[in-house]
Amino acid sequence: MAPNHLLRNLLAESGWTGQTLAKNTNRLGAEAGLRLRYDRTSVAHWLSGMRPRPPVPELVAEAFSRHLGRRITAKATGLERGATVTSPPWWRNDVTAELTKLCQDGAANRRTISGCAYSLAALSVPGWGELANVASSTRRTADTGKIERADLEAARTMLELFSTADLTFGGGHVRPALAHYLRTTIAPWLRSGATPAVRTDMLTTAAQLSYLCGFLCFDDELHGVAQRYYLIAARLSHEAGDALHYAIALRALSVQARMLGHRALAVDLATTAARALPGHAPAITRAFLTGQVAVAEAAAHDQHQAVAHLRAAENYLDHAEDSAPPVGTYHPAALSHHHAAVRACLGERHAAVSALTHSLRHRPATERRARAITLARLAELHLDAGELDRACHVWEQFLEEYPYLRSQRADTALSTLRARLRPHSGYPLARSVTHKANEVRCVAA
Repeated sequence: MAPNHLLRNLLAESGWTGQTLAKNTNRLGAEAGLRLRYDRTSVAHWLSGMRPRPPVPELVAEAFSRHLGRRITAKATGLERGATVTSPPWWRNDVTAELTKLCQDGAANRRTISGCAYSLAALSVPGWGELANVASSTRRTADTGKIERADLEAARTMLELFSTADLTFGGGHVRPALAHYLRTTIAPWLRSGATPAVRTDMLTTAAQLSYLCGFLCFDDELHGVAQRYYLIAARLSHEAGDALHYAIALRALSVQARMLGHRALAVDLATTAARALPGHAPAITRAFLTGQVAVAEAAAHDQHQAVAHLRAAENYLDHAEDSAPPVGTYHPAALSHHHAAVRACLGERHAAVSALTHSLRHRPATERRARAITLARLAELHLDAGELDRACHVWEQFLEEYPYLRSQRADTALSTLRARLRPHSGYPLARSVTHKANEVRCVAA
C-alpha cells in the first residue's frame, strides 16, 4: 500500500491530529445515523494507505470542508475507492432520477439509508429570484402514459394520509411506505405526459411528498438523507414555478441546520426562505416561516431581531384562516413552541417553561409525537431549575405517549431521561420514573 500523502497534507493544513480527525468523522457519522468509533489508530491506518468503506471518505471530506472553509472532495482525501465524476450544480441534475435513487436506497429500514453525509456545501442554495433562468431538470420518457386530474387527487389524498400518520405515530412508521410510494408511483408520473395545469400541480404535490419524506428522515435523525429530500423538494417546487413551497423547503433546511448547531447558516436559510414567499402567500405560511426566522436568530444570539420576528409571526397567525395545509401547517401550539425555543436560547427559562406549558395545552390531540417531544423538553427545563418532582411528573406524561411512537427523536428523549435521572436514583419518585422508562424501552426494543 502506498502512503496517503493527500490525507497527510490535509491534516497538516488543518492543524489536526489523527485523533481530532477521527473525532470529527465520528461526529459527522452520528449526523448520518451511523455509530462510528474511529480513533487515532484508524487514521494512522488511513495514512499508511488503507481505505475505509463508504461513506467514510465522504464524511472525512465533509469534516475537512467545514474546518477549512472550502469544498474538499472524497477524492482529494485519498480515501476514495475508484474515481468519481464531479456533479453539476444541484438544480441541473435529473431530479426524478435522483428521487428514484434516493427512495430506492431508503425504502426499507434505517440501516439501508444510514450513511448519507450531511453537507454544509449543499446549503448554498439560491434565492428564488436567482433561479429565473435555470431550466427544467426533469427529463420525460417517451411512451410513459399520461397522468390525469384523478391521479393528482389520489396523490394529494396520500399526502394527507402520510402526514396524519406521521403526526400521530412518528416518522419510523411512515417513512418506508412513503419512500416506496415516491419511487413506484410519483417518480414515474413525473416522467409522464400531462396537461400543463396537471403537470404543474403534480410537481407541487411531488415536492410536498418529498418534503414530508425529508421530515420523516429528520424525525429519525437521518440528517444526510433528510437534507437530500429537502433539496429535491426545493427543486421540484422550482420546476412547478411554486415559490411558496420552495420557501417551505428552505425553511426545513434552516430548522435542520439549527438543530445541528450551524447557526449562521440557519439564519441565512430562514431569511432566504422568507424573502422567497410570493405576495399571495397565505398568512399561515408567513407565520410558519417567520417563526423559524425568530428561532434561528435567537440561536445566533440576535435577541432584538428574534423578538421582533416572534411578534410578526403572532400577527400573521392572528390573521390566518382556519384551513391547515398538509405541509406547512401552523397553529397556536406551534407558535408557543417557537416562543419557548426563543426564550430558552435567550436564557429565559421561566418564560420558556410557560410557553411550553401553553403549547401543550393547545396542541391538537392528533399530534402525539409533537406532544411527546414537548413534554420531554419541558421536563429537562424543570430539572435544569432543580425542580426534580415537576420534572418527574412531566416525564411520566412523556412515558405515556412514548409507546405509540416510532421516532428516533423520541428515542433520544428517552435516553436523555434515563441519563438525567441516573444521579437521582436514590430519590423514590426518580427511581420509579426510571424503572418505567426501562420497561417501555424494553418493550419498544
